[in-house]
Amino acid sequence: MLLCVRWLCLDIGAERVGMAVSDPGEVAVTRLPPLAFRGPTALAERVAELCRDRGVEAVVVGVPRTSSGVGRGGTRITATLEALRARLQIPVVEEDEAGSTREAERRLAAEGVPRGRWPRQVDGVAAEIILQRHLAGQARLTRGSDPR
Repeated sequence: MLLCVRWLCLDIGAERVGMAVSDPGEVAVTRLPPLAFRGPTALAERVAELCRDRGVEAVVVGVPRTSSGVGRGGTRITATLEALRARLQIPVVEEDEAGSTREAERRLAAEGVPRGRWPRQVDGVAAEIILQRHLAGQARLTRGSDPR
C-alpha cells in the first residue's frame, strides 16, 4: 500500500516566497498566493500556520544547486531550512530548483499573462514546477525505476 501526503512547496526569494500545495493523493498541484519574505523565523511561523490550516504533512523547499554546491541565495535558504526544521514537526526536504524560474516565465507567457504581472506570479509558478518535479521523482522511487 502506498502512502500519499499533502505537500507544501516553497520557492524562497529575496522578497517573496512562492508557494504551491498538492492534493492528498499527490496528483494535482495548486499555486498559492506568495508571501513576503521577512526572514527565516517569520516564514517558519507562517508556514507552520499554513501546514496546520491546510493539512500539509510534508514541506519541500526549492534549493538553488550549482556544481560547487548551493547557489545564489544559499545563505538565506540554509537559514530558512534550519528555521523550518526547528519549527515544524513534519518532514522538510530539499529539491533542486534549477531552471524553474525560466520554465515559470515560459508558462506565464504561454498562459497570456502580461509581463507586468510576472513578478507577482513567477515565484508561485516556480513553486508549482518544483513540487511537480518532486512528486514525479517520488513516483519513480515508489515504482523502483528511479533513473538516478
